[in-house]
Amino acid sequence: MRVTNSMQNIQLLMNLRNTHSNILEWQDKLATGQRIQRPGDDPVGIGYLMRYNTELNRYDEFLENARTGNGWLRTMDDLMQQSNDVLKRTKVLVQQAATGTTPDDAKGQIAAEIKQLKEQLVSIGNSTYAGRYVFNGQKTDMQPYESATAANDETDEGVYYLNVSPSVTVPVSITGEQIFGEAGAADNTFKVLDDIITHLETPGSQPDLLNDLNMIDQASDRISIGWAEIGARMNRFELVENRILDEVASLKQLRSEMGDVDMAEAITEIKLQENVLQAALSTGARIMQVSLIDFIR
Repeated sequence: MRVTNSMQNIQLLMNLRNTHSNILEWQDKLATGQRIQRPGDDPVGIGYLMRYNTELNRYDEFLENARTGNGWLRTMDDLMQQSNDVLKRTKVLVQQAATGTTPDDAKGQIAAEIKQLKEQLVSIGNSTYAGRYVFNGQKTDMQPYESATAANDETDEGVYYLNVSPSVTVPVSITGEQIFGEAGAADNTFKVLDDIITHLETPGSQPDLLNDLNMIDQASDRISIGWAEIGARMNRFELVENRILDEVASLKQLRSEMGDVDMAEAITEIKLQENVLQAALSTGARIMQVSLIDFIR
């Protein structure tokens, strides 16, 4: 087979082009940190990468839900502490008023303070998290209590759930009636406070005040039960969040093994291709210098 100068030149240029292409490919991998730049680089690998990315996006949503649930329940936990403090203060005041030696003007002052405590409790019942009312079931956009009618206000019985996996939903909300008592019932916390105010403003109502102490204890017990439920849900959300974080770490590791470039390998390959390029250029320079004039001389 006769090899002409033209064929040598064409082959040289083709080899140089291939070497430049290889260097560019490895430079792209180093710049992006990704082994797979296009589906044709690894058709099977790109399928796994798409699957891993899809799963990570889903777990990001589940993780956000778990953290939202934790934040919601931490807010409710603080509200239970505040409610408990209100009832403790109320009990101390009623005990002072029920001694039989407290003058009417002092009872009037106690009644005024309890009115403020009731307003504080109504404010607690209307508390929100991220713009949602926490004690109104699924009707998180509606205020559950009005100060004047709190004792008879009904809250939504629905439960607000959050998805924390494809098949698991966890309840977050607790209705106001679970915490403060059934609307209109004698042991409704707001009703108890209203009755205490009435008894304080009514002369000769010491026996009623003594009974009010028992009603306060019942209200406190109900809050403690709800508080325990909130604590149990908080523990579950923390476990769920930790599990999701473990799953995310595992998926990221799998994605990295499939799609990330081996930096040491990439640098070695670039250096190798650069050496090949330099050798090809050096050889080409000598070949290109040979012509008919060289033989005539």
